[in-house]
Amino acid sequence: MARTICSYRAVLALVLTAATARAQDPLVSDFKSPPNAARPRVWWHWMNSNVSIGGIDQDFAWMKRVGLGGVQNFDGSLNTPRLVQTPSPYMSEGWKAAFRHAVSRAESLGLEFTGASSPGWSETGGPWVKPEQAMKKLVWSERVVEGGATRIGPLPAPPSVAGVFQDIGASPAAAHGERPGAEARRRVARDPA
Repeated sequence: MARTICSYRAVLALVLTAATARAQDPLVSDFKSPPNAARPRVWWHWMNSNVSIGGIDQDFAWMKRVGLGGVQNFDGSLNTPRLVQTPSPYMSEGWKAAFRHAVSRAESLGLEFTGASSPGWSETGGPWVKPEQAMKKLVWSERVVEGGATRIGPLPAPPSVAGVFQDIGASPAAAHGERPGAEARRRVARDPA
């Protein structure tokens, strides 16, 4: 009986020692509560001037609560509907005040704050970029035809898009042994706007 009690005590001592060692293991503690350097960052888009001080505070409170480490702020535009009472267009006084507030709020919560170097997608937006010089969305249509016969007629209209539409032309390249799109690529290279 004494031997059994000693065995139980020995096993209990080993379990407690292992549990204590595990609790002090930095890998275990960092997994349970990751340091800020290991926490994920997120893209934080301010779309179409839809930004407010109250919204910034709510966003950051949520980000901190769910364990994020910071944000990459980005100002963009995609015909997003107006969602705030007073929009703050990029680089307006209201936008600058909101940006300063966001940086300060992030710092107060221990969140990293980084920002894109300019508005728009891949530095192609802003009041200094004319619509015809801005980034484009390429859309197309096609019609499958039987070979060996002449087909005359227009292609179906491409899907509609928002903003300026620029026709880059159709390519009869396949009929001349070229790779499809070669003629259109030449036209685009010749007339990028």
